[in-house]
Amino acid sequence: MRIGPVLVLTLAAVVLAGCLGPDTPASGTPGQGTPGPVGVLEINAVAGPTCPVEREPPDPACQPRPVSGARVVVTPADGREIAVGQGTTDERGVLVLEIAVGQYLVGASEVEGVFGSPQNVPVEVSAGRTTSVLLEDDTGIR
Repeated sequence: MRIGPVLVLTLAAVVLAGCLGPDTPASGTPGQGTPGPVGVLEINAVAGPTCPVEREPPDPACQPRPVSGARVVVTPADGREIAVGQGTTDERGVLVLEIAVGQYLVGASEVEGVFGSPQNVPVEVSAGRTTSVLLEDDTGIR
């Protein structure tokens, strides 16, 4: 039996699609099968304050600390609860996603050592640009 090139390409596409996991960056237009324009979303998660007393001028040793291991979810700004991008922050508190152009809410899960989870942050992703988002957690230090 001879396998045709179309069947081989179809099987390769199915195998490749199965290799993409939940941390794979989103691309294309949510809910559609064809990719559209994309941008880069750089998420930085930090926790503060890190010192019990804030000083003027600010003490560099008291800067907010990175939050690693936060599970970040990007959802449409219209309130639909579908993840269009997700991943986990690295040891620097950073997660970078390639995502379709649009308006979104960026939120993160609760992480040990901080109170609750950060507020969702609205963001607009533009084609071919990097958009930075700061997720701020509270350490509870006062």
